[in-house]
Amino acid sequence: MKKKHKIIITVLSILLLVSIGYIVYLEFFVEHNTYYMSYQQDPSEIYIMESGIIYNDLEFREGKEYTIKYDFDNEEYKELLDKYDIKTTAGNGSEFEQAKNLMNEYSGRLTHYSSYDNHVEMNAIDLLDYSLDNKEHGINCRNKAQILNEMCLALGIYSRKVWIMPNSIYDTDCHVVNEVWDSKYNKWVMLDITNNMYWVDDSGNPLSVLEIRNKIANQEFCTPVNSNDDLKDLEKSLDRNYATFLYIAKNMVYMGYCDVNTKNESENRLLLIPKNLDTNYEFIVSEKIITAEPK
Repeated sequence: MKKKHKIIITVLSILLLVSIGYIVYLEFFVEHNTYYMSYQQDPSEIYIMESGIIYNDLEFREGKEYTIKYDFDNEEYKELLDKYDIKTTAGNGSEFEQAKNLMNEYSGRLTHYSSYDNHVEMNAIDLLDYSLDNKEHGINCRNKAQILNEMCLALGIYSRKVWIMPNSIYDTDCHVVNEVWDSKYNKWVMLDITNNMYWVDDSGNPLSVLEIRNKIANQEFCTPVNSNDDLKDLEKSLDRNYATFLYIAKNMVYMGYCDVNTKNESENRLLLIPKNLDTNYEFIVSEKIITAEPK
């Protein structure tokens, strides 16, 4: 028995010496070791960084009061309504609730492929024919948002695509979501069909893109939630969806909007851009137009 104890003690002693030796090696012989070890960031540190970036760019440029148009009479809509029975799926709730039902139905049936090359004409009918329930034909967030946009417009719901964009000129990744005007809340509400999520505050009220942006910048509570979540434990929702939270936060510096929301994308895109960002872009829209009730 004593012999067994001696063997165990010897093995543990060797392991301890090896560990100490490795730490000394890293500390004194590996270049930039301290920097490397300190860069293993906690997600909360990334949140602090991203919220600070938005806070420093919180105020938007004055911009112009461009008119954003919404097409409810496109000939394609009848085929879209009939072929996919959109009215039944949407149900009879508020505009937000109808859009959420549509998002929940189609999000999982449209495979996400970020490198999709946009070769299919960007309208709901052609995109659904190509990608619905076909895992081999994935599409990106921009195209998914187009599908939801046209479905909502076909139902007479004010809906727009929103490009949410990062700060860095080296970051070529962005995200595209939707906003619908909800008469119950009397404001725009964001829906993310790619992730089948919308965002809420600490009381469970759905939020617009700019409301989410402001809350992240000021480190006020908000969280993405799944379409089917019951909203009973929002802290748990935030913890479960924290990767999505950080991804959206990264892309909340400036926004882009089509000047006409209809079948396909209009050629002109309006930018809502912070005062601190340099740009020669011509079509800068005012925050007043973006938050106003649509006409």
